[in-house]
Amino acid sequence: MKLLIALIIFFSVFVNAETLKVGIKPSEPWVIYDKNITEEDRKPIGFSIDLWNKIAQNLGVETKWVYFNSTSDLVNATKNNQIDVGISAITITSSREKDIDFSSSMYELGLQVMVDAKKSSASVLELMAKEINKMMTLKTIIIFFLFLLITIHLRWFVDKRDNNSTLFSKNYFSGIIDAFWWGITMLVTWETPLSKGLARVIDLMWHIVGIIAISILTAIVTAALTAQAISGSIRSEKDLAGKYVAVIATDAPRKYVEKIGSNIVPVKTLSEAISLLRNGKVDAVVHDGPRLVYLANKINKLEKKKVLLVTKFTFNPQNYGIVFPSRSQLKEPINRILLQLREPDGLDKSFHEKLKDKWLKSN
Repeated sequence: MKLLIALIIFFSVFVNAETLKVGIKPSEPWVIYDKNITEEDRKPIGFSIDLWNKIAQNLGVETKWVYFNSTSDLVNATKNNQIDVGISAITITSSREKDIDFSSSMYELGLQVMVDAKKSSASVLELMAKEINKMMTLKTIIIFFLFLLITIHLRWFVDKRDNNSTLFSKNYFSGIIDAFWWGITMLVTWETPLSKGLARVIDLMWHIVGIIAISILTAIVTAALTAQAISGSIRSEKDLAGKYVAVIATDAPRKYVEKIGSNIVPVKTLSEAISLLRNGKVDAVVHDGPRLVYLANKINKLEKKKVLLVTKFTFNPQNYGIVFPSRSQLKEPINRILLQLREPDGLDKSFHEKLKDKWLKSN
C-alpha cells in the first residue's frame, strides 16, 4: 500500500512538472547538435546544455528545446514571449538589455584572434624594422645626436691640439664633418689610426657606447622573436590595425574591431570566416575566445597538424548570460542557482569549473 502511494505521488509530480520552452542556437562548444536530423530526434550537447540541464534539475522543471539559427532570432523570440528562457553563447549588451532581461554572468571571456599558422610569423628583417621604429622616438633621436655632437667636437678638439695627428682637418667645418663620420664608424668598428692619451680614451669609450647600443638592439629583437614564436606576429589588438579581419556581421565584436582601424570583412558564420582565413583572403578572424580555441583544436586534430593558431591575449572583456522575457519570474531563482553552481563542493571543484574542464580546453 505504501509503495502504491509513493508511486502515485511520483507520477503526479512528474506529470505536473512545469515544462519550459528553452531557446538555443548552434555555437560550438556551447550548443552542439546535428541540424540534419529532425528536431524531435536531436540531442543537443555542450557547455550551455549541461549548465541548463543542471539548472532545470534544481528548479524541478522539464525542458522543451526550441531551435533557432541565429542569436538575433533567439533574442527576438525572447522579446516576444515565444520562449521562456534562451541560452547559448549570448553576450550581455546594453542594447539587448533594453528589450529583454539577462541573468548574471554564466561565463566571462574576451575576444581573441585566430590566424593561419603558416603565416603567423614575420621575417627577422620585418621584426628588426618594427622594433627599431619603436625605439626611434623624437626624444631618442634628439638625445643621440646631442651626445654625438658633443663627442665629435671633443674628439676633434683633442686631435687639433696634437700636431702629429692627421686624422681630422684642422679647419672647423671640414674637421667636424670628418669627426662625424668617425663617430658613426667607431660605433660599430675599431677602424681608426693608432691614437694615444685622451684621444685613445675617447675612441674606446665611444666604441663601448656602440657595443652597448648594438647589445640592447639585439636583446630587443631576440625578445621580439621569442614572443613571436610563442604568439605569432599579432601580439595585441593594436596589431590588427590595417589588416583584413573577418568578423560575424551581426555580432557585437564587429563595432569594437572597426574602432581599432581594421579592414572589416563581414561574414555570416565562423565557418565562412575560417575558410577565408585558410584561403588567404583575410589576415585574421576575431570572435569570442573560447569558441575560436575550440574550433582551432578541432580543425588541427582533424588535419593532424597545427594549421590554425589562436592568440593567447584577450581584449574587450565580455560576459555570456541567459536571456528571459522582461520581468520574468525565472530570473531571480536562476541567478541564485548560477551562484550556487560556482561554489566549490568541499575540496572538489565547483560544477561550473568542471564544465570548463570538460568543454573549454586551452589552445
